[in-house]
Amino acid sequence: MSDKKVLVTGANGMLGSNILKFISYKDVIGFSHSDLDITDSTIVRDVLTSEKPDIIIHTAAFTNVEACEVETDKAYLINTIGTQNLVNYALEHNILFIYISSTGIYGKQKDIAYTEFDSVHPTTVHHTSKYEAEKIVQNHLNRYLILRTGWLYGGDKTHAKNYVYKRYLDLKDSDVNYSVASQIGNPTYVKNLVKQIEVLISSKIYGLYNCVDHAQNISRYHYVKKIGELFDLKCEVKKAPEGMYTRVAPVSHNESAINYKLDLLGLDVMQEWEVALAEYIEYLKK
Repeated sequence: MSDKKVLVTGANGMLGSNILKFISYKDVIGFSHSDLDITDSTIVRDVLTSEKPDIIIHTAAFTNVEACEVETDKAYLINTIGTQNLVNYALEHNILFIYISSTGIYGKQKDIAYTEFDSVHPTTVHHTSKYEAEKIVQNHLNRYLILRTGWLYGGDKTHAKNYVYKRYLDLKDSDVNYSVASQIGNPTYVKNLVKQIEVLISSKIYGLYNCVDHAQNISRYHYVKKIGELFDLKCEVKKAPEGMYTRVAPVSHNESAINYKLDLLGLDVMQEWEVALAEYIEYLKK
């Protein structure tokens, strides 16, 4: 166990709260928005000067993709400028900065899984604001990790963004459920992502990496259907007719990725998505 001090932003979020729960570092402190307003550069400097972290794991974000299309200023203020304020401090104090990004930033130019060497063409305000933050991290820091992940699940069933448990509630009292088959991605267990973060920190290998559980051409439909199966529910999951669900944000049909660089480096510890999901659902059942 390292004696490094780790500071986590977005402590009340699904990933932030699970980092605090599972990371093996002894000295870890988390800040929610009410504790640390990352959009205020003076507050950021004062808090970080007081805490003196060795590592910052930045998970805080405006994550509502639909709302970002309407509240554009808020999206850039939190996701981009907020990241800039943290980066400024990390730059001055040579702190390892870990930025959680999204596989959604790749955009629509492919129908198969993206690698880190594919170009980026975000299609939404949310993903553009995250990509602009990535560029700030890359352009200013030498010691950084940018981790592109997606379709995260995990944590306590009461968490507002617990996708798996919400789908369980949808399915358990229904005979039929419709789910989108046209969008693909990687259902990813937050506990695995925390483990991958620890591996990268200890390896002292910096840069940008896809960090997702392993999935090939898995749609929301496949994901929801597997949730129902693992909970032993009788509800029939069907593919939603085109146009059944509409969104404000022009989200890409393809948010899937492979951990190409992690695999080349022999550092990939992420699981097969079905194995990880089964493990998590067994936890929920208990």
